Amino acid sequence: MVFEYNMLALMTLIFLFAFVPSSLAKLKTFGGKWLASNRNPVEGKQLSGWGARVERAHNNLKDNFPGFVVAILVLGQLNKFDNQTYWLSLGYVLARILHFIFYGAGFVPGRFLAYTSGLIFNVWLLIKIIL
Repeated sequence: MVFEYNMLALMTLIFLFAFVPSSLAKLKTFGGKWLASNRNPVEGKQLSGWGARVERAHNNLKDNFPGFVVAILVLGQLNKFDNQTYWLSLGYVLARILHFIFYGAGFVPGRFLAYTSGLIFNVWLLIKIIL
């Protein structure tokens, strides 16, 4: 299989399971009954620290992943995969993994660098569609 499609598959797996850390934090904070419910707000309780950060990291991933999906699928359809798309897709996946880790750890400089890198890699892939 083409490397870029492998990166898309890997990123999709990460996307599908990125909810797990925040769900574990919610389980610890609100309990299993709440987690299995319609999730009405619990008075006096909210996610804090690590749990809140991984939930925001997951939300950020949900915002940024669709652009990568479009880039890889359209580039593949147009037969535009090359050495550059290889490295850009790898860079995007690594940047998104690091972003999630740094966000959860509260390491703001690393989070910023990983987010910015991932965004640049994704925009570059999208620009390659029209060039």
